[in-house]
This record gives sequence, structure tokens and C-alpha cells, in this order.
Amino acid sequence: MINLELKQKESPFKNTEKELLSAFYSSGTGKSNKEFRFAKIDSNFANFLPYLNDGAIKLYFYYAAAARNDTGESWHGADRISQKLDVTARSIGNWNRQLEDLGLIFRINNGKKSKSTFVLPLTGFAVKMSIQKMGQILTELDLYHANEKSKVFGRFQSITKLYIKNQAADTITGMLCVHLNRTSSIDGKELNSVDTYIYDVLPKPDEDTANKLSDHEEKGKVAIIEGEEKITFGKKALEPFRCFLIHVPSTSRIDETAVYEIMSQLTKDTVDFSDLDQITI
Repeated sequence: MINLELKQKESPFKNTEKELLSAFYSSGTGKSNKEFRFAKIDSNFANFLPYLNDGAIKLYFYYAAAARNDTGESWHGADRISQKLDVTARSIGNWNRQLEDLGLIFRINNGKKSKSTFVLPLTGFAVKMSIQKMGQILTELDLYHANEKSKVFGRFQSITKLYIKNQAADTITGMLCVHLNRTSSIDGKELNSVDTYIYDVLPKPDEDTANKLSDHEEKGKVAIIEGEEKITFGKKALEPFRCFLIHVPSTSRIDETAVYEIMSQLTKDTVDFSDLDQITI
């Protein structure tokens, strides 16, 4: 086909109001608008609406608007917030307790007059941290057991070792993943569940292990690996644990999104691993 590269007439709006509002929203909330500061409201917040009074909902929106976009943290005290919302400081205290009890916020002393308030994630995610920090988190916050900290950060569920094999490049990347789960409930009814996967990339596997994994003939995207040594965090040995070989396409990038996609499937209670191929290393 011969393209004459002729200029085309500009198409008019088909639905002026709809398309103009869309254009305004895109530009008004886009990265190019340096004046715009957005608030993050997770869609799962809707699960909590029937169980929150109007004041607690208003306070949650205030924290979302005041929070730093990169950390979810704000430092506004009860006196300041009560003035903004035109209510008493006592009401703010009551609403704070309601939001904390449902796992929507977490408040800590930071050495200042007012506490720091964090808006907590309501959707699962993966985050990369060193193995040393994984051990520190599990031990220092005692996330192995149900307590006040595990209600905020999630309780330890399992630890998984992954060997991720790039099918085209024939490379193998080892990873260690800790699975935490945080559940919000009221009167025995679960309102929301958040799975968190903390992972780190491991040193390259030894030559013998790498050869056995590379020589494995792919019969599916996942295989179970047997023969791995137990994993120890501090003085605590985590055994048993699962280890998998994961085959990924050459175009796949192994980042936080990919780790979450992999782990969220491997940790489902409904998964049947009985027919997976097994590799002994």
C-alpha cells in the first residue's frame, strides 16, 4: 500500500460532555500536572462501608487525602483534625479506634506531639526485602503468632523457595518468599483479606543444582523440588517448606508484579499439587 501521508481532518467530539470530562480528568490528574496531589482509596474499602459510621468514613477519607502518596503516612493530630472536620477530639478518638479495629489504619508514636497514622493496604502485593530483614520482621514483630502486630502486618503463613527458569535464555533465578496474611473481620464475618509476599533474590545455585534444573524436561509450568535444606531465620528453623521450579516465557520480567502473580497461585488452598512433576536435587 502506498501511503501519501495526507493530513486528516480532525474528528469532532461525538459526545462532547463525556469526552471533554475525560480529557479534563486525564490532564488534571496526570503526571504533567504538578499541582495535582491524589488520594489513594482502595476499591476494597467498599467492603467496610456497612460497618462504619459516617464519622469514621469521613475520617478515613481525611487520612487518605492527607497521607503521603509513597508511604501512606500522615502526622495530623486529633485537635487539628477535629477543627478540619468540625467535630470534637473525643469523636476523632472514637473513630480512630473503629478504623484501627477493622485494620484500616495503624497509628504509632513517633516522638512527636501527635501520632503517625498509616493507611493500610487492602489489596495483596509483593515487596522485595533482604533475607536479613525478613528474619528481623518475623522475629521482632513475632508474626509467627496471632497478636496486635500480626493484625497490622499479617501473620506468617508459609515460606516458599522458587527457582524461576527463563525458557529462552536458559537462566535460573532463585528466590525466597515469605507469605503473610492479614484478615479484617467483624462478629466472625471476614470483610477483607490481604496476602503479602516478601521476597529476595538468592545467590546463583551451585553448578550441580543448576544442571539438574536446566536438564529437567518441561512437562508443565510448575514442578516440585525435593531435597532442599531447611531454612533458618535466626534460631528458628522453618520446616517443612515448599520449593518449586517455575518455567516462565522469555518475555517475562521477574519483578514484584510477577512474584505476586506466581505466589498468589501457589498459596491458594484449592490448589492440588499431587500431579506435578517432582525433581530431586
